[in-house]
Amino acid sequence: MRLLSVVLVLLGALLSSCAHQNASRGEVLRVGIMADYPPIIFRDDSGELAGLEVDFANQLGAALARPVSFREYSLAGLFAALEEGEIDIIMSGISITPQRQQQYLFSLPYTTIGQMAVVRLSDAAKMSAPGVLLRSDFRVGFKKGTTGEALVQSKTNNGVGFDSNALAMDALVGGQVDAFVHDAPTVWNLANNPQYRSDLLGLYKPLTSEQLAWVMAPENRRLKQEVDAVLKQWMNSGELMRLKHKWIPVKILSAE
Repeated sequence: MRLLSVVLVLLGALLSSCAHQNASRGEVLRVGIMADYPPIIFRDDSGELAGLEVDFANQLGAALARPVSFREYSLAGLFAALEEGEIDIIMSGISITPQRQQQYLFSLPYTTIGQMAVVRLSDAAKMSAPGVLLRSDFRVGFKKGTTGEALVQSKTNNGVGFDSNALAMDALVGGQVDAFVHDAPTVWNLANNPQYRSDLLGLYKPLTSEQLAWVMAPENRRLKQEVDAVLKQWMNSGELMRLKHKWIPVKILSAE
């Protein structure tokens, strides 16, 4: 009789697990984004969402048999929305940090990047020597809430925060700051933008080494397992490399 009870309990648990897995199929995958991070995620000239994370999200949704709904927030708003249960996953070029790992679940990293600086072309010679940028009186801009802010604030008292990349770039071109520090893909994208190409130069010497990944709530371990399984498939098939090369057609070395 005891054996029968154990069997029934195990069978019930198995059926409950299967039902939970099947229930997620078809449910909307609510993806939190901040569309101010070209070429990772941004709005194109027509106002449509574009970038690496958009392709990732759409293909992840297809792999999980879940339609995708993008929900846009500020950087701080992304984490608040995750905590409030408004979204299932953040896919917006988020760096893994020890502090964030204490609060959230991260997927397997999908790429390694570093912080870099973009400067005015006329200042490049005096700012390109290793370490000079963050050990001087140069005014260094950063986007608020990013790992670029953490780097700049830890190295200099001359950091200037901005709410968007566009505001930071206007300040750089206008002479209000001497450099803008951001993730390598963004610096590469900005420095090669025809709008700035004649005035600005990217300093392609990484200042840090960081891994980018997707973020989930700590109680959503099942989704993390499913997401990691898809990422492993993409790594093995070459799909991950293909998508990254589509949006970042250069190899950006880390600081290591």
